Amino acid sequence: MSQTALVTGGTGFIALYVVKLLLEHGHHVHTTVRSLANKKKCKPLLDLQTQYPGKLALFEADLLSHGSFFQAMQACDTVYHIASPFLVPQQIKDGMKDCVEPALNGTRNVIVSVNDTESVKRVVLTSSIAAMYGDSIDIHKMERKTLSEKYWNTTNTATTNPYSFSKVVAEREAWKMYEAQDRWELVVINPGLVVGPSLS
Repeated sequence: MSQTALVTGGTGFIALYVVKLLLEHGHHVHTTVRSLANKKKCKPLLDLQTQYPGKLALFEADLLSHGSFFQAMQACDTVYHIASPFLVPQQIKDGMKDCVEPALNGTRNVIVSVNDTESVKRVVLTSSIAAMYGDSIDIHKMERKTLSEKYWNTTNTATTNPYSFSKVVAEREAWKMYEAQDRWELVVINPGLVVGPSLS
């Protein structure tokens, strides 16, 4: 059965694969980008639009702008929230301002739009293994030294490892917002390593 899904951050590595796979499986896809004017960045998506006519719609959205995902979310039953700020350590001047607040507010903004969009029944959030543990020593405290969804990274902070901490804060907020309603379900993916050929 054909469904309509929203994929946030459509030009990103993971998101582009998700968009492509959804289209290959016959679904309609809405995806968001920072700027539709950036044709070079949007080219892989524009190519997919040509390959799958009438199946892929592109929308401009800003993670930090309240309500900017609402239009893209209309008529969608699933939201794949993949967009998130990513900075290499050298780019981070203020961990809270540069990493944590954008990740938290971005997740919050997307889920507020989910709550306002009756058609959405499932949210799939891309988090990170970094939300489960911060330092390798943490694994020794885990049952059978195995990561699972019952563990949270408690060692990183906005100053010690802001990227990892941002993943903890954003995922916790997603679960909190999920628990406050009963219409949609939440699935969280925590990849440890992302590799493969680029589609862009």
